Amino acid sequence: MEFLQNVDVGTLLIIAVGLIGLCVVGLLLMFGLQVIGSSLAAISGIFDLIGGVLGGGPAAWCGCLVLLLMCGGCAAVVWIVTTCNSNPTAMNFCTLLR
Repeated sequence: MEFLQNVDVGTLLIIAVGLIGLCVVGLLLMFGLQVIGSSLAAISGIFDLIGGVLGGGPAAWCGCLVLLLMCGGCAAVVWIVTTCNSNPTAMNFCTLLR
């Protein structure tokens, strides 16, 4: 235990703070890289899906186009109904629905 008598308390404190800082930085890097990796995987998955639809010819993307148009039509109907329910005099189209 003679070697501990020559160690300064300030040096031990600096070493302890440095090690704690390294642990914190390591944890931040670990979680940060996982978040970045999952985000990039999701974005590349979307591009892969779009590329597969476009590369498949008309037979592959025709159904997707019909589905997107149906979803857009449903969204438009919901928007019109909510607008007419909140303010019936907002559009002339609302009087047609009544």
